[in-house]
Amino acid sequence: MNPIHFFTLGYFQEYLIIGIIFGIIIGTYAFFRIRYALNDSKFSKNKRLIISAAIAILAFLFCLNVWSNAAVLTLYLFLASVAADIIRLIWKYVLKDKYLKGLPKIHKKGILAFAIFAIIMIHGIYGMNHIDLTEYNFTTDKFDNHYSIVFVSDVHYNTVQNPDLVRESISKINDLKPDMVILGGDICDDRTPKESMKEVFKEFGTINSTYGTYYIYGNHDRQPYKTDYENGHRTYTDAELDHAIKSSGIKILEDQKVTINDDIVLVGRADAGWYDNAPRKDLNQIITKGELSKYILVADHQPTDADVNCMQGADLMVSCHTHGGQVFPYEQFQQLLGVATYGEYELEDMKIVVSPGLTGWGWPYRNQEKCEYVLINLN
Repeated sequence: MNPIHFFTLGYFQEYLIIGIIFGIIIGTYAFFRIRYALNDSKFSKNKRLIISAAIAILAFLFCLNVWSNAAVLTLYLFLASVAADIIRLIWKYVLKDKYLKGLPKIHKKGILAFAIFAIIMIHGIYGMNHIDLTEYNFTTDKFDNHYSIVFVSDVHYNTVQNPDLVRESISKINDLKPDMVILGGDICDDRTPKESMKEVFKEFGTINSTYGTYYIYGNHDRQPYKTDYENGHRTYTDAELDHAIKSSGIKILEDQKVTINDDIVLVGRADAGWYDNAPRKDLNQIITKGELSKYILVADHQPTDADVNCMQGADLMVSCHTHGGQVFPYEQFQQLLGVATYGEYELEDMKIVVSPGLTGWGWPYRNQEKCEYVLINLN
């Protein structure tokens, strides 16, 4: 891990209040927990107080930037310690001090908490390094054919996941012999080198699909957050990105559509994060009334405007961007805000599929949902 990434993976001021709240809670807990652990030590009372206060302040500072590895690891260590406290209370008040006679000692010294923390991190590393196929089956009366559609998103290539895993997934996608492939954006990241950007689109260009491979922009592909990373500059231009995509035989859809076999109208949306650059169109500005008799498939990087798409005649919407939370408790926050985070949703007659992506962003671990590519069967 680059040392810079431990403290920042981007800083967004609007999340500072959340960081302060987390910092106060975790810092206060750390102060009393360390004092408790040091009660039987040889340190003087003043030294125990200084050590406890120093660790509490450090924990508070680590939490301020919620997008840093420091914040997530501090949070996980806090949750592991709280879990150890709960185990200790159950042992004392429910089991009445029976069994595991050494539990109080390993709890007080923090050994139990660190063991739980290690399990969390092993699970997270495993989650980031295993990619699964997720399959959905939908029916429609708008055509009689069968279509297999692969949806791949959020690769953030050559940043936090082994590139070999991506290549293996592309090989497995080829084995599916899909009718259509949709790349849902954030295939690259602000930290993806130019040569890696060219490489990943060349790899995706090798997929043999009946009706082609289509790409929509994500919020990271064009490297807008360059000032938040160590390189301090973009590694490629918009023109170089577009050339790499198109020269690989992949068609870009940005508020554009393509008709597949006179059965499906695939609409690729401009990313919602680029409103300031060029406000994107409504769905009814892209498709015609006559096309509503066909199956309308909307690909949008962020799961936004679902209600509008439904009202304007979409049959299926595929999105990503949320990463399924990736690390606890981000998914829970997203759900509290009403964000479609992961899986299958239904809005009146429109189906919605939200994928957590082929990999993750920023943090080299995943403790929520899974890394996946999606196969949608339309019958």
